[in-house]
Amino acid sequence: MDSSSAANGALRALLVGGFVLGLLMAAALVGVDRFNRLRTAATSGGETSSLPTAVAGPLVGDPAPDFELIEAGTGNKQRLSDFRGRPVLVNFWATWCAPCRTEMPALEEAAATYRDAGLQVLAVNFGETQPAVLAFAGELSLQLPLLLDSDGAVQQSYRVPGYPSSYFIDRQGRVAAVHLGILSEHQLSARLATILR
Repeated sequence: MDSSSAANGALRALLVGGFVLGLLMAAALVGVDRFNRLRTAATSGGETSSLPTAVAGPLVGDPAPDFELIEAGTGNKQRLSDFRGRPVLVNFWATWCAPCRTEMPALEEAAATYRDAGLQVLAVNFGETQPAVLAFAGELSLQLPLLLDSDGAVQQSYRVPGYPSSYFIDRQGRVAAVHLGILSEHQLSARLATILR
């Protein structure tokens, strides 16, 4: 194993450890009652996610933090507020994240299925190069806008604890649901229903 691979493995282990530690600290800091209330607020259809939701970033009902990022494939700027009046799914991901790779085709399919309903899916990548992001898109035949958060400002504004993380934003620009971790088909459908009405 070369030093680059070892460094990447150590970074991944550090991120996973940080994610778990962050969740434990969030529960301790906000208190169990508030933690459970926030978790419940972000679930839909009576189901409970296996990961706590809404603790890390904007709460359900909050305005979604606006951002403007460059799209990897076209070089065009995409601003979240330009999609006001439409339902938006903002997904935070990374090329090295195995759950992201598993989840991304379902997001691509949802974008195509609900295009006529106005759904916009924005996939935000943190800190990776444009060639790496485009190679990932090519491997999975993705047409989604893959946005480059080069300096991590958007990730910081959403306080993203790990990948993948998804924020479902309604037509008024407010967070309707949050999901931390990979979305099952049922979870994706349930959370999309909160913004497609």
